[in-house]
Amino acid sequence: MATPIPARDSRTQIAELLARTPTPLTVEGISELTGLHVNTVRSHLDVLLAREVVTRSAIEQSGRGRPRWNYSSATKSPSPYQILAGALSMQLAQIKDPAAARGAAEIWVDALPELPIANSPDAAVAEATDALNRLGFTAEATALGDAIHVSGCPYADIVEDNPVICDIHTAMLSTLLENTGQPVAVSSMEVWSRPGLCTARLRRTDQTPSRIINPKETKS
Repeated sequence: MATPIPARDSRTQIAELLARTPTPLTVEGISELTGLHVNTVRSHLDVLLAREVVTRSAIEQSGRGRPRWNYSSATKSPSPYQILAGALSMQLAQIKDPAAARGAAEIWVDALPELPIANSPDAAVAEATDALNRLGFTAEATALGDAIHVSGCPYADIVEDNPVICDIHTAMLSTLLENTGQPVAVSSMEVWSRPGLCTARLRRTDQTPSRIINPKETKS
């Protein structure tokens, strides 16, 4: 039976592959060249992104939906926005003050191009999801538009010691939705609903069930 490659060695293997490859690679391309499963590659890339060892760029595609990415070794200087975001998160993490998250998030959102006013709640969710993707996260709305799954957090490695960063990101998403002009809001943020993934549950006035059945009430 083959001995499994330790996670750290697999991560190093990916970093070294990207460092010596002249052109960017997709997750599938990295998987093929390393022999690692695509899900394993994705989890390692999330860590390498957080540590700024690699960078990624969106692959142009038609229509909305979860973006596809090209990955390469980190050779470019960070953008002014990345510098602002990093400094903002780290400073607030040091003071550990969740009350400051709202103001910080508004400053962060101001660094983005202004979002268009949405013409429906579905459009509002789509606009906010696209904005998160432009900010460097990997975001995908559910089919009903009642939640947004977020992964690829650039600060994944330091969140456990600095949970205020999650407060900032939650307030940022709330601000993005408010700016769309539609009655959609964040009702809760599930941090690490599974490893590497957070889930923002949304409250929408256009999605009110006609009846809610409690399984306990159906028991005799």
